[in-house]
Amino acid sequence: MSIAAEELLEPIASELMEFERRLDAEIASDLGPMASAMSHIVKAGGKRLRPALVILAAQLGDADSSNVFNLAMGIEFIHTATLVHDDLIDKAPTRRGIRTIHEALGPDPAVIIGDYYFAKGAYLLAEIGMPAIDSAISHAVMTICMGELLQMTSRNEYGQSLADYHRKIGRKTATLVSTSCYGGGLIAGLDAPSVESLRRYGHSLGMAFQIADDVLDYVATSAEVGKPVGADLRQGTVTLPLMLALKDREVGTRLQRILAKNDLNEEDFDTVVSLVRGSDAIAAAERSAQEFAREAAAELKSFPESAARETLERVCDYVVERRI
Repeated sequence: MSIAAEELLEPIASELMEFERRLDAEIASDLGPMASAMSHIVKAGGKRLRPALVILAAQLGDADSSNVFNLAMGIEFIHTATLVHDDLIDKAPTRRGIRTIHEALGPDPAVIIGDYYFAKGAYLLAEIGMPAIDSAISHAVMTICMGELLQMTSRNEYGQSLADYHRKIGRKTATLVSTSCYGGGLIAGLDAPSVESLRRYGHSLGMAFQIADDVLDYVATSAEVGKPVGADLRQGTVTLPLMLALKDREVGTRLQRILAKNDLNEEDFDTVVSLVRGSDAIAAAERSAQEFAREAAAELKSFPESAARETLERVCDYVVERRI
């Protein structure tokens, strides 16, 4: 049975409430147009996975609360800024069921707003006063940009390898999840092996999360994901379910024939989604996500039993079982 996010994160409910209060205050402190634009996307919610991971990782040691919230907010602002730019690049009309910033205000303001919140996130992280945090987040942003470029230059490349796919999602998604966990361990004063375990936990968790997300793009409803089903396919983004379905003996040949066309119409997209959804590729992709989730959970075995460790373990189940 899928775990509800609210139930999963109940042990840190008060911390997440304080996080939201501080996040709202940080946004409200900006100029009117800037604040209203970012509030538009930030207040739409989202999973708040990265802030939750910062809080939970920090609870494995002893961290100053101001540092915890600055790290959580800084990473969330940087994550949201990447989404603003991604939506513009992908020409996505909606995210989580609401209009994207470039649709609401235009592409030029979207670029400026994304840049501004990259800087705001970096400022909050610098307030912590730990060069290792600044270095980690700078490296993460560079890695995310490289992942985005790889995705842009591999559009409609249906023959890409599993290693190519893993490299792409590792850079685009897993790196910031990993940095959230790593940073939480740093500010908690954990020893180097423990911090490294958290980094590996976050990387494997991020890989599981993205693969599960790629499965949802084929099997969920538009209402559940807040965007059209098969959105990745329509944008030319090749993900694991399609890659595996192309090798499926039952549907692979038919998929190859459709995808060989120069221009796919809506009927073609719908047919591809239906073929992938009905193939064994969905179950195989889900198994891949579950394997990464197991790898993540194994990294927590060296930590003493605690409510934070238990919740981090349950997050591994959540990311592969969720429907949104």
